[in-house]
Amino acid sequence: MNEFFDRDEAATSTERKVLTVRQLNEDISSAISRAFPRSVWVRGEVQRLPQDAARRTHVYFELHETGGSGAAEYQMSASLMGWDRQRFGLGRYLDGSDPDFQIANQMEVCLECKVDFYAKFGKMSLKVIGVDKNFALGRLEARRRQTLAFLEAEGLMHLNAGVSMPELPLKVGLITSPGSAAEQDFRTGLEASGWGFVVNLAAAKMQGEQLQAEVMRGLAAQVAAGVDVVVITRGGGSRADLSWFDQQDLAVAIARCPLPVVTAIGHDIDRSIADLVAHQSCKTPTAAAEFLVDIIDAEAARLDETTERLLGRVDEILSAATERIALEDQLVRAATGAALRARLRYQEAAGRLQQLVSRSLAARRQRLADMQARLGNATAGHLARGQAHLEHLAQSAARQAVGLMQGAQHLLQAQEGRLVREAVRPLTPWALRLDGYETQTRLLDPNRLLLRGYTLTMGADGKAVQQAAHLVPGDKMTTVFKDGRVESIVQPGGDAGSQSSGKARKSGGKKGKTDAGQKTLFR
Repeated sequence: MNEFFDRDEAATSTERKVLTVRQLNEDISSAISRAFPRSVWVRGEVQRLPQDAARRTHVYFELHETGGSGAAEYQMSASLMGWDRQRFGLGRYLDGSDPDFQIANQMEVCLECKVDFYAKFGKMSLKVIGVDKNFALGRLEARRRQTLAFLEAEGLMHLNAGVSMPELPLKVGLITSPGSAAEQDFRTGLEASGWGFVVNLAAAKMQGEQLQAEVMRGLAAQVAAGVDVVVITRGGGSRADLSWFDQQDLAVAIARCPLPVVTAIGHDIDRSIADLVAHQSCKTPTAAAEFLVDIIDAEAARLDETTERLLGRVDEILSAATERIALEDQLVRAATGAALRARLRYQEAAGRLQQLVSRSLAARRQRLADMQARLGNATAGHLARGQAHLEHLAQSAARQAVGLMQGAQHLLQAQEGRLVREAVRPLTPWALRLDGYETQTRLLDPNRLLLRGYTLTMGADGKAVQQAAHLVPGDKMTTVFKDGRVESIVQPGGDAGSQSSGKARKSGGKKGKTDAGQKTLFR
């Protein structure tokens, strides 16, 4: 049998060539070098790019080619080595210093690569030595145009612009990266106005493949929170960075949002599709804050203008009443003067008649007296009617002035009440939460269990002993009662007849007792 196998192995060794792993890998490496003597341009979708790629010396990622289903059908490992990064100046495509383009996950790129096979590990990869940024920008622009055509066809481009902006948008839903400069600039702009703005923050990535899903979740959360207006903001960036705001699903979500959406993407030249479908587009986070502040300022100015018009109308009514009163005074003075002049004329005529006609003096005197009485009655009645009319006009003017002033005061009080309610409302949930924490702390107080007759046993390390199996002979332990402590040492147990002794110490000075035969004794 052994001779049979020896002859078989000898025959086989003369008919076949056996390679070691090293020989095989080196042959593959040589074949690849001959097949790809120069660099090649490779197109694919970037995947598995580290988030901190800009800070790494060597960057490793993958290039994928997807099929009709959207899943990756082919993939190849790729790397951007530190020395190639320095030699060819490729760092600007990772750290964002290039004004137009930055490599990111899910971005289709065209890269100049050297095909490399590392013989020791048997691994083939692409070493990146060049980037065609115009290719990537062209793909982004094509996707942008396709999305714009879809929005136009669906009638979504101006849908959110038709949502009415509240008169006092004081409750603002902010969607941005927490702690970013964009958030700080926006909040500073609102606080500097002095108005009672309340900001509800929804955290979201402002760059990369997670941006669309997180911003859409933020929109839904702000609608549920009942804010007055939603603001989406971030700082500036390259064209590739800002292209994440050109995604179709995000644009549809903004367009169909039932609240007015204000975007402040933070760039001056290009406008993203999110800017185009929003209710209002601002250049910077500070400009977005100024936009909202201007709305409140305009409402305040309109209220001031209404108050001024009311006060002016009151002044006009009072002036007109004063003029009518002055006219009545003139009529009274004219009537009084006419009466006096007539009285003098009649007296002069009476004197002349008395001298000329002595016989009819008595009759003439009686006639003059009658005429004087009638004239006096007429003058007194006219004066009384004029005075009553003047008093009526003055009372009417006063009532109108008081009514207008009360209406203005009620309007001011209503606006003031609303501002106070909006400022106090966010404090109520926190007060309820603090009450719940206080109740939970009181119920979990260990002293409550001690007062009910329970005890607490702790080991030498001060931690509670939960199982007897955790104790070994010689361990020290302390038992806490509601009225003191007892210290003890664990000793080996015996039968019922064995003797155990020891002294128990208690913080109150009392002695503890144990039964013989127990494994835990006090000492």
